[in-house]
Amino acid sequence: MGNCVACRREQIVDAASGVEFSTLILYSTEVASTEVSFGPFSMNVSMNAEACEGYFPLVVISHGSSSSNMMFRSLAHFLASNGFVVCLPEHSGDTVFDNKLQYTYENMVNRPRCVSQVIDYVSELAPLKGSVDSDSVSVIGHSVGGYTAFALAGGEPHTGFFVDFCHAPENQEHPYWTKIVRDNEMESQAVGVSPDKRVKSIVALAPDVSLFMHENALANINIPTLLVLAEKDLWVQETIDTVSKGIGDKSALTCKVVENAGHYSFISPFPEMMKARVGGPATDPEGFDRERFQVEFQQEVLDFISAD
Repeated sequence: MGNCVACRREQIVDAASGVEFSTLILYSTEVASTEVSFGPFSMNVSMNAEACEGYFPLVVISHGSSSSNMMFRSLAHFLASNGFVVCLPEHSGDTVFDNKLQYTYENMVNRPRCVSQVIDYVSELAPLKGSVDSDSVSVIGHSVGGYTAFALAGGEPHTGFFVDFCHAPENQEHPYWTKIVRDNEMESQAVGVSPDKRVKSIVALAPDVSLFMHENALANINIPTLLVLAEKDLWVQETIDTVSKGIGDKSALTCKVVENAGHYSFISPFPEMMKARVGGPATDPEGFDRERFQVEFQQEVLDFISAD
């Protein structure tokens, strides 16, 4: 399709908590676009422009922990230019600007609920009302955003395995999040989330599946699922085993491991001036070309969520 891309910034109030969160909405337009700055990032968009006529499928992209919706601006722009309405919410309390809810039970409950509220909101947004197929939604999630996608698709999360892992003596010096979980005094319990029947496919990028390690945790997931992992990430085989053995409809699962990729290789490349300051999220394993990979990756996601 290759249309120009429009962008709106909307503030949505989480009905359960009263907390407001920002969401970018990208969609096709016939209005010529220009380079627009979003803090240190930019996208070629036409702000608040009229949408193309038509009826468009909806995608929501859930960012990782302590991150930002701008991390998937390249993928969102590509999908929008190819006829999707794409929503990029920021998960309040789990962003680079404010991560007070990082690795808390509250965050695990909030994330899927807020994605469902984004779907509700966009369905009724005046400039797009009647143009969005909100009964056939794809959710794309990276890292903890992958957790969010699985929860919305029917996964039944429980904190038990994760809490035990973080408290195990042999893991006391493990990555910093083990300390966060201990400090937050997270308890072992089922996470109160509700699946969203409007979600018809998910794409899980280097997902955190630590809350789906128990029996039958993924048994109710029967929709097309694309699992994409990074070869140089942690727990790659464990993630494959958890999803491939646990998912309800195994024929609906497509699994791929990206050679030489790291955990952050799926996010949009950072501007050169930011790379040194950002560190890990801007860095890939030696020899991995993130910009080149993004071209292949975006097309693969488009093909998957476009399939009948």
